[in-house]
Amino acid sequence: MSDWLAAVPGAVAALAAADPGRRRFGAARHRYELRPPLTLAQLAAIEAQLGAALPGDLRAFAAAAGGGGAGPGYGVAPLDRAAAWATVAPAGAPWRRGLPVADLGCGYAAIAVLDGDARGEIWIDARAIGVVAPVAASFTAFYLDWVDRLSRARWPAPLVPPGACALAQALSGYLARCEARSGVAPGTLDGADLRGALSQLGPGAIAVTARASAWFADGDRVDPCLACARLVENLAADGLDEAACARGLVPLPLR
Repeated sequence: MSDWLAAVPGAVAALAAADPGRRRFGAARHRYELRPPLTLAQLAAIEAQLGAALPGDLRAFAAAAGGGGAGPGYGVAPLDRAAAWATVAPAGAPWRRGLPVADLGCGYAAIAVLDGDARGEIWIDARAIGVVAPVAASFTAFYLDWVDRLSRARWPAPLVPPGACALAQALSGYLARCEARSGVAPGTLDGADLRGALSQLGPGAIAVTARASAWFADGDRVDPCLACARLVENLAADGLDEAACARGLVPLPLR
C-alpha cells in the first residue's frame, strides 16, 4: 500500500474532527465516512461489468482506502454501484467512456476516464451547461487536492463559470423582478431592499432540477454545485436563508 493510501483514513478523521457540524461543502452527504474497501473479486467483477480496467490509482484506492464515501463533491461514489452508470463522452472529447466517481452538484459529475489518450484523468461532465473538461491529472490528484484544501480551511476550486448554473440564473431573474417592482436600475438593488427581497425566499424556495444524465433522471431535484453553494453562502449575509435551496435527491446509483 502506498503512503498516501495508508494516510487516507487518518486524514479523513482529522477533517471530520475539524468540522463537527458537517458544514463544509458535501459533508452532510458523505459525513466523512469511508465505505469498506473492495475485495479483488469485487474489483474484478466491476471491471468485467465495465468491459475495461479501472485506472490503477482508483483501483488501489478502492482496494486499500475505501470503496466510496468521504471525498470531493458530495463524496466518492460506491464503485460497486456506479459501474452500472458508465457514461459516453460527448463528441470531440479525447475519450469514449468514463466512470462517474463523484456527484459535483447541479447534476454534474466527476468522471474517471476509462480509455483514450485521457485515460486515468478526472473530467467534469457538466454538458448541460456546455462544460466537459479535465479537472485533475488523476484520481490521486483529485482526492489529495480535496484533502489539502479542506485541511487548510479553503474552499475547493469551483469547476464551472460563475452564473452558469440554473440556481444562479433563477436568483438573478428573481432579483431583476424585484428591481423592476422597486423601480431601481438593474443590478443596483442593495441595502434594506436587497435584504427584504432575499428574506422572502424561505426554506425550499429554490428547487434545481437536472437534465437526464448518467446519474440523474430528467427533472430530478439536485443539490447545488460548489459555485452555487458559495453564492448562497455569500448572499446569506444579505438575508438569504441558507436552506432556501430545496434538498436534492442522491444520484441514481445511490438510491
